[in-house]
Amino acid sequence: MESTSVRSDTSEITGGETDSTDRSTHVAGERTDSTDGDGPLISFFIPDLTVGGAEQVTVNIVNGLSARGHNVELLLSRTEGKLQSQIASHVRVVELPPDRTSVFGVAAHLPALISYIRRTKPAALVPHLSHPSIVCLTINRFLETETKVIPTHHSAFTPSTDQSRKDRIVNRLVPHLYPSADRIIAVSDGVADSIAERTPVNREDISVLHNPVEIESVQERAREPVDHRWVEDDDLDVVLFVGRIAEQKDLETWLRAFERIHESNPDTRGIIAGQGPHRDEILALVEKLALEDVVSVPGYVENPFRFMDQASVFLLSSQYEGLPTVLIEALACGCPIVATDCPSGPREILADGTYGKLVPVGDVTGLADAVSATLADPIAPERLRERANEFRPEAVFDDYEQFIETYITPA
Repeated sequence: MESTSVRSDTSEITGGETDSTDRSTHVAGERTDSTDGDGPLISFFIPDLTVGGAEQVTVNIVNGLSARGHNVELLLSRTEGKLQSQIASHVRVVELPPDRTSVFGVAAHLPALISYIRRTKPAALVPHLSHPSIVCLTINRFLETETKVIPTHHSAFTPSTDQSRKDRIVNRLVPHLYPSADRIIAVSDGVADSIAERTPVNREDISVLHNPVEIESVQERAREPVDHRWVEDDDLDVVLFVGRIAEQKDLETWLRAFERIHESNPDTRGIIAGQGPHRDEILALVEKLALEDVVSVPGYVENPFRFMDQASVFLLSSQYEGLPTVLIEALACGCPIVATDCPSGPREILADGTYGKLVPVGDVTGLADAVSATLADPIAPERLRERANEFRPEAVFDDYEQFIETYITPA
């Protein structure tokens, strides 16, 4: 799940206060001890805290583990991004100063990261996203250290043309460097299977740990009113998408499916809430399909959970995912779901279609028909909320603690 500037595949923080005023930020190398929590130090690394799925998950994990008394630090390439305010006050943050001679993104922090590992000697370094993982695994291969490197992988391996040159280079390095990891965390079984299929890593060397979702907080915010003319209108059936407006989400298919839905049901309205590199293209397609009066593209929304609470259907048209937290949030709000059966996550979250309809990727007619069928006969909200409860943070953090005991601090 890549960085995004929309509050989309995100959940609220878990475990502790979020007042950042008392939280100190250190520069790597300034300190050599780590005594705030119990046990050996576990360092989580992500470039910055721009609002996005992987970034939100990382914040949730460090907050939750720290609240449970674990000795954790959050390493950042840049202390910037809207999610900074969600870091709990008891979480230590370390900023890695860049090497000004580097021109390769996160690799600019390679010297500082090496210095950090040598000084603090963390028991484990847990990078999120492919770029930091490649940097950490490069260090792991050439630096003599007892620190275990355990990448967390958020998306299935799926070819995409919507990648930068740097992304393509990193993706070519992944199969060569992932086997040197001490362990790999995947956010879903589908992601784990794709790693095993596309790299030399054995499936038994991959652990599946779901993303923690603060269900109660989502449900509480879902009761707050929002400023949108359709969300609070009980006479309309809102078909909703919340997420990053990028090629991966295949919103062209979403719009063409909605065009058919609206033809058969004039009381439907479409909302695409989010930002991303393809937003202008989606706005142009809305105009081309003459849907300006029935489709809203509001950009960033502060409270997507109210949208989910009031929507008639949440429609996900993605080409690929990892574990799309946005679907769990929609379930928590009791919102019926139609999703593409993409690799990976929707089938896992919806239990093979038990809690929402699954449609082949790119199937415009199939998506339109599934939404129409769901509008006619939706699953009871209580059943959907019960399914969401299975992703509560308590269970996820129990699994994380078992993972730490087994692979990071074994007896």
